[in-house]
Amino acid sequence: MLVSPSVYPKQLYLYNDDTDIDREDQPMVNLRIGRMVQRSYVCRRCGCIQPVVIALLLISAFIFLFFQMVNMLPRKPAWASGSSLMPGNPQRKQIPPPFAWPSNATRDLTIYIKPNRPTVLLQPSNFCSQPPFLLFVVPSAINDTKQRETIRITWGQWTNHAVSRKLYVEEKSLRKNNGNKIHRPYISDMKVTTPMESKLVFLLGMARGGNPISNAVQEESRIYGDIVVEEFVDSYTNLTLKSVFMLKWVHNNCPGAKFVMKVDDDIFLNVPNLQRTLLNKTITKIPHLTGTLICGARPIHDQWSKWYSPKYMFREGKYPNYLSGTGYVFSGDLVKPLLDAALSTPYFHLEDVFITGICARKVGVHPKDNLGFSFYPRAVSPCVYKEAILGHGVKPSEMVKLWNMLNQPKTVARCNGEKKSKYLRKDLTTCSKR
Repeated sequence: MLVSPSVYPKQLYLYNDDTDIDREDQPMVNLRIGRMVQRSYVCRRCGCIQPVVIALLLISAFIFLFFQMVNMLPRKPAWASGSSLMPGNPQRKQIPPPFAWPSNATRDLTIYIKPNRPTVLLQPSNFCSQPPFLLFVVPSAINDTKQRETIRITWGQWTNHAVSRKLYVEEKSLRKNNGNKIHRPYISDMKVTTPMESKLVFLLGMARGGNPISNAVQEESRIYGDIVVEEFVDSYTNLTLKSVFMLKWVHNNCPGAKFVMKVDDDIFLNVPNLQRTLLNKTITKIPHLTGTLICGARPIHDQWSKWYSPKYMFREGKYPNYLSGTGYVFSGDLVKPLLDAALSTPYFHLEDVFITGICARKVGVHPKDNLGFSFYPRAVSPCVYKEAILGHGVKPSEMVKLWNMLNQPKTVARCNGEKKSKYLRKDLTTCSKR
């Protein structure tokens, strides 16, 4: 509501008869003055709130836009920082799992390996009465029966397991005659032979509970005679113990082996190619330690990582050059030196770093790269494995397929026109990184 100019005293009028303004314009001037007086009156009573309101609205809009932009930024998953649950596992705790080797645990390997007394709980008798040119040791979990059976009937036939295919065929025939319809894949005869003799054993740890060796493992050992069980609990963080027990068993039971290979049970191995490589004296110098070389790798301090390395276990900035634990070969003359080095070195849970890096450096042996080895999966092709030595991450069904193809001369003959380098790694001069 506007205030009429007539309400105010006459002296408030700014103009009089002596001004140049026409008297007809006087009412309009008085109206403007009245509005000014009204605004001044309201400001005195309520304060000048209009600028404040505008400022508050602008600040609120700015804050709203800021948080909208923040929410649009890509975020690191909460589980990656250990502050929330892992995807696919709603029961996972918000803190990292406890590490199996805490800082107060003793890392003196002589306590676990017991070098001065027997620790083997089960082993084949007279296994190395005739020392082989090449001894394969496959670390295996107790329940990985299928992987062991598949190795025996595929690349294991190139070793002391030619009898395994005969047992396999007999069992398949027996199942068929008894009306058992469980599928058993076809296994080819061995057409490609090896130049030298090889032998194969599977290394297992103890079962948890009161019975360290299960009845199933004992029966498997009775049938095939290739099981070694040592006195330790099998787990991922005990893989170094497993490999040191391997060195101890080979030293005590098969010291005459010319070469020893530690190979995982998800590896397909071309034994003839490996033997020809080891027989090549230009390539193979004694002492010899070869596989897929990894250099420049740094310790991982993320506690969620599979390869987590606490600083109290390894204080250096990077690991010494080492070989991938998927499969590596060392000459027989290195068994005792590596064993002695391991027993005098504090335990480190990453087996390949410990054996082929830390202990090899202590012995004074440099691991060598070989293009035929790879810790990456290869194509399931006879042309690839005809030239390579091994491939990693091979399923049991793929092992059977590869074995059958490599032992079909017509299938392999189709690859003869291809260049060998096409199927091998290209990084001989530069180390791979984990």
